[in-house]
Amino acid sequence: MINVNIEKLNPLELSVHNKLLKIIRENGNIRIVEAAEYCEVSSSKVSKLVRKLGFENFKQYKRFLRGEQISEGKKKSSELERLKNYIENFDPVLIDNFLSIFNKYNKIVLFGLGPSFICVEYFAYKLALLSRKSISVAQSEDYARRLIDKETLLIVFSVTGKFSSFENLLNAVKSCGAKMLLILEEYNTSLALEIDNMFYLTRSTQDENLLPFEKTRTVFFIFIEEVIAKLKSDQDSDKLEG
Repeated sequence: MINVNIEKLNPLELSVHNKLLKIIRENGNIRIVEAAEYCEVSSSKVSKLVRKLGFENFKQYKRFLRGEQISEGKKKSSELERLKNYIENFDPVLIDNFLSIFNKYNKIVLFGLGPSFICVEYFAYKLALLSRKSISVAQSEDYARRLIDKETLLIVFSVTGKFSSFENLLNAVKSCGAKMLLILEEYNTSLALEIDNMFYLTRSTQDENLLPFEKTRTVFFIFIEEVIAKLKSDQDSDKLEG
């Protein structure tokens, strides 16, 4: 939708607009540089005028002045809207709750499959810069089971929780006395795992036509950055108090 309101133009901009209206109707192929020279202003001034009137670019502005059909342009991604809503409603309490569990353990194993493994690798790298804890990553259940012991907190990242069953991994955690924290992006009430701690980062879901490995991990990265920022802030506060 384009809303052209010339009332918001200042006198100079209105003068330029009226000159452009005349010249563009005479020469629809005129370039923005030529139009600016005709109006005795800079190209950036014309570009600013075009955007102020609600057009994406000079080409779209010319089509409008010539009375031609203007396309609506690209529709905003529904995923962008979802992420915008997530950011606007972000609850910092979730970060505090995560760190209250994280701080109890000196040995951390981060687990993820597919693209989620890339997220946990990044998380491990950031944590290693700030923490003296033992930080490991795994994308194989067999390898994860070899890493955990009773001193371990196993943190599993999964967008949906549906791609793989974590039941065997959970049983291994319980058998050695470790603890497991499952971090899910999408809200999924179908999980029947007896996990003490499950964090749902959103109340929304991504496009159901996407397979789990096709879905974005943007929310994970936002969560990770917020955890790191809070961890650093807490450490800085402790140093000042010390």
